[in-house]
Amino acid sequence: MHGHAWTWSAVGMFLLGMGTLIPTSAHACVAPNCMVGVRFPLPEDGGAVPANVPGLVTAPPLLENVDPATVRLLLPDGTPVPATVTTGAYQAQVLIPDAPLEPGTTYRLEAKGVCQFQQTELESTTFTAGPALPLPTTLGTLTVDEPSQGIFTMYGDSNCGNTRVSGDSTLLRFQPSRELAPFLPWMHWTVEVDGQPWASVKHSGVTSLGENNVESYLYQYNRRLFFLYTVCGYTSCADSYHQPPTNGLAPGRHRATLQGTLEHADLTLPPLSVDFELTCPQKIAGAGVSLGGCSDGGYEWGGLDGGVDGGSTAPNDPPPEPETSKKGCSQTGGGLTLFGLLATLRLLRRSRQDRP
Repeated sequence: MHGHAWTWSAVGMFLLGMGTLIPTSAHACVAPNCMVGVRFPLPEDGGAVPANVPGLVTAPPLLENVDPATVRLLLPDGTPVPATVTTGAYQAQVLIPDAPLEPGTTYRLEAKGVCQFQQTELESTTFTAGPALPLPTTLGTLTVDEPSQGIFTMYGDSNCGNTRVSGDSTLLRFQPSRELAPFLPWMHWTVEVDGQPWASVKHSGVTSLGENNVESYLYQYNRRLFFLYTVCGYTSCADSYHQPPTNGLAPGRHRATLQGTLEHADLTLPPLSVDFELTCPQKIAGAGVSLGGCSDGGYEWGGLDGGVDGGSTAPNDPPPEPETSKKGCSQTGGGLTLFGLLATLRLLRRSRQDRP
């Protein structure tokens, strides 16, 4: 009896150590709660905040919230600035001053995150107000790169963004308008393809150069805002147990639309659209790369060790995540490991029962 109990205990501990006792959900691909604390979107490099900013955003800790009662704006001597706090997009708390900020004055913005599994402390940041500026009326310009065939990481899938796939991809190029640039930290963004949601980023998700701001979505395996792709096959037949990926765009012509919203501003900025085309050819001319069939009906790309440009990835591959990110939670692999261990356990029990 004790032998059986020890066997079950050992296997259970092993499974827990491997992280495969319970299949990991896609939601668990986000890092633990509050690994990232409260964020205060502000201009890059300590730039001035326009005196007429519609609202100052306090972004919540990862998977959690901001306590609205703790959101305050203070003068250098600690005097509270009269303001209203309201809920904004992505569960942010937005502080709206009763009057425009005073140019040249330094302010301190405070907020405290609400974390279910740990204690939190009051966090703060300081900034200097600048002159009032005209609110933006345009976003800027949007163009698209020529598509590129190659291997890239597919984000937003059930394998925590670890899946390497072969396909055709392109990158949207956004140039913010001069009137928009001072208000970029308080903008949030969405990209739609053919009228359907594709990707979104929170406040300060786009830099002054019109690029993705990685700091705004650390430890979150979401699609990158400007990276568009279609999946043509596996990187090898050994990965065929993943089944053909389905969360890329279908091959063909598409229209991408970029929409930006300035938090708590009573204005509508006209969206930007651009057309593009993605394909899955059987052979890439001049590259010596062809598609071969896998036993389950999927495809692998033969003769391709990296990107078609000779590098390890396609030229439009999104930037890698920090090394501290939680990765590698394949549900399929975990399930196979679980079944194998249970089968081994049955053999152990049978051998014990056959003993005299």
